[in-house]
Amino acid sequence: MASSGSTNKSSRRVYADFSPLVAKSKASSKIVEPAGFDLKAALGRADALAGTQTRNDEADTALRTKKAWEVAVSPGKSLPMQAFMAWMSGTSVSIFSILITGMILMSPLRAIMSVQQTFAGLERAAKGTRLDLTMQKAAFVAINLAGILFGVYRLSIMGLLPTTSSDWLAFLPPKEYMEYSA
Repeated sequence: MASSGSTNKSSRRVYADFSPLVAKSKASSKIVEPAGFDLKAALGRADALAGTQTRNDEADTALRTKKAWEVAVSPGKSLPMQAFMAWMSGTSVSIFSILITGMILMSPLRAIMSVQQTFAGLERAAKGTRLDLTMQKAAFVAINLAGILFGVYRLSIMGLLPTTSSDWLAFLPPKEYMEYSA
């Protein structure tokens, strides 16, 4: 009986012998290229792939710029709906018209406050560079300011803004009379 620690070489089964494929030294190993393989063509393909990556980076930048413009003008698409809702609510001072006007004012204010978060995902470009989206951000803010101006105009139509001199009578000193009749 053989001990469990020793093994018999003849009892091991060898399924495939890869020893001739292992090179003894680098000088003695010469790997033969497969039939139909052209090293120069393969290297040219690698250069073409590097050029493709540059084109992909340019396409990604163009796509991000286009998407940034879509995000920048998206608040303008809601302005006609807000105008229709304001028209439907009327110009009287009621809870519904005040809520509609508050929504018209608050949604652009929230959008202006979160302009950096809105464009944060689009600023990242290839190779760690940042895409310059200053014009898109300016257009986004300008369109939202137009929404705020519409809300202020709506408040003026409803008579909730102090625009006439009679709105400021509480701040005028009382008129002093020169003489009194008895």
